[in-house]
Amino acid sequence: MDQEKQWKLSTMMILAMITWGLSWTNAKILGIYTDPPLVMFWRFVIASICFFFIVIVREPLRIPTKVIPIIIINSIFMVLYNFFYFKGTQIGLAGTGGVLVTTLNPILTAIFSSLFNYDTLSRKDWVGLCFGLIAGGTILRIWDMNFFIFYNSGNLFFIMASLSWVAVTITTSKSKEKISFSSYSFWTFLLSALISLAFVPNNSLFSIVTFDLIFWINLIVLSVFAMAFGTSIYFYASTKLGPRRASSYIFLVPFTAILFSMYFLDEPFQLSTILGGGLGVFSVYLINNK
Repeated sequence: MDQEKQWKLSTMMILAMITWGLSWTNAKILGIYTDPPLVMFWRFVIASICFFFIVIVREPLRIPTKVIPIIIINSIFMVLYNFFYFKGTQIGLAGTGGVLVTTLNPILTAIFSSLFNYDTLSRKDWVGLCFGLIAGGTILRIWDMNFFIFYNSGNLFFIMASLSWVAVTITTSKSKEKISFSSYSFWTFLLSALISLAFVPNNSLFSIVTFDLIFWINLIVLSVFAMAFGTSIYFYASTKLGPRRASSYIFLVPFTAILFSMYFLDEPFQLSTILGGGLGVFSVYLINNK
């Protein structure tokens, strides 16, 4: 990739990560209205509609046969990620979730990418991973931790969300040169909506029409900007830059997540979250700096 294209992709990734930082606040607000499966379904539906118009104008909707298993696997992990993401923000702090998940993502991606691709981690990488573990422990405040606190703080769901997203990142990288990122995003979101539908009670599917404007603003921002725009740009970057480099941009999310949650939700400032986030950024720098 030439320098100009890389600069444009980097700019798009930065904007995408800002929408992801805001998305933690959006998810927390939506969790006040209803449970995760309903929000998941409509989020995927709206994102699918956005991409339908992009795909139908630019390219055929046909899926190459060899990509179907990748889309199915990716959709399953997308549904899992969204469930853990919404459940975690529903019972925990949005800012803490934004820092914890997005700090762990690049670190865990580096570990699992090395395992699946049989890459050898350098000494620098191992030092970075050690800092990453310290960062995660600091954010979790493990010195105060027991299982009851761990569960009720939402942190268990945040960790499961991070593991699910690692699977999304690695799976998406396998679609490189097999299908365009817009078609890949459309079919992933559509299949994810169908999977989510199985978990939505029939009598509540259209209950969202009774919700107020605040709900709809947050749902649209979460679906159109964070998912349709942000996630698709991330998918695209994973195919162009590789999963490790793409995941390194996620270090922008923790601090925007904290700022948005403090401003809109009046969440408390926690020094442990800031320190852990800073250590996490340093960890990602060590892992991704060649």
